[in-house]
Amino acid sequence: MAPSTQKALLLDAKFGKFVVDTIPVPKPDPGDILVKVKAAALNPVDWKIHKNGLFVEMFKFPAILGVGISGDVELLGEGVTDFKKGDRV
Repeated sequence: MAPSTQKALLLDAKFGKFVVDTIPVPKPDPGDILVKVKAAALNPVDWKIHKNGLFVEMFKFPAILGVGISGDVELLGEGVTDFKKGDRV
């Protein structure tokens, strides 16, 4: 059973600070998967978003940045057929 909360690195506001906080674990929408993250990284685009406010229109704050992740599929959204629970991604 997946936990109901998780720790996350959040950007608290545009040009704000990074903070670690506890947030609810999201449920995957139809066509999406939930990945139990084993490794994560902030990439150049993430610090540019933070420092220069790039792409901030896309975010609701607090926002989770970081597109570089790997882990295991934990939950499948409705209609997902290309993955199964436990797949490494």
